[in-house]
Amino acid sequence: MKYLFICAHPDDLEFSCANLLRYLTSHGKDVEILCLTKGEFGIHDDRWVGPRLARIRVHELEKAAQIHGISRDHIHYANLIDGFVKFTQENVSILKEWLHLLQPDIIFASEPCYAYYWQVDHINCGRLAYYTFFTYFSEFTPKIRSLYFYNTIHPNFYWPFNDNTRGKTSLQAHQSQWWFLRWLIGLYSLEKFNLYSRALGNWKYAEKYRRISLKNPNSPSNPFVRGILGLISHLRPFNPTAERYHVDQNDSPFAQKVRKLREIHYPEL
Repeated sequence: MKYLFICAHPDDLEFSCANLLRYLTSHGKDVEILCLTKGEFGIHDDRWVGPRLARIRVHELEKAAQIHGISRDHIHYANLIDGFVKFTQENVSILKEWLHLLQPDIIFASEPCYAYYWQVDHINCGRLAYYTFFTYFSEFTPKIRSLYFYNTIHPNFYWPFNDNTRGKTSLQAHQSQWWFLRWLIGLYSLEKFNLYSRALGNWKYAEKYRRISLKNPNSPSNPFVRGILGLISHLRPFNPTAERYHVDQNDSPFAQKVRKLREIHYPEL
């Protein structure tokens, strides 16, 4: 059984999946990580953005993954650019190729509908996974059994645990993101507090997931809910403007790629 965890940025899994990741590896399961970007715009400082920051964040992801028992050769990168994880046919094709290559039985991705953190790359990561899973299901060998979403406020699957040390320790591996993650450390125990003791038993904490399958797509049908979530997704903290993705005027491959993406997705500039 192979489990594939798909994330938009190198630090996305630690808050939501740390304890399930460690359980799977400690029980001999094959666990792979597919990170769509290398987090090139993860800090607000032009001196660091791009390949320099990407190298740091790749190292941080490897360090965090080691805490979960996942070796470097089980981490893969789709080489999209941070901030440009768009829901496009090109990116669907990229994800589809990776699913064919890695051949997972079960996949995990960030919640695209009932999310409590509406960062646009996270949402599109989930949308890409959802669309690829349902559209190309018959083409995958072996068949992907289920898709689970993390970062969800509409869970139907829970992973209980008692010790929150692992999640906090793995979060601390991402020191370049400490300007933001230090707030998540404080919220970790509260967000994971087990409110489902009747169903789960006397566990202190629980990670929450939303499981979907071909028989149970479980996507939002209420147009009011879709409208509210759509409005939230366009707020600047979650969907930054093009100025956020600034690069120096040089001819490096990274700068050329970013400028091209800006022309496609921000043609008004």
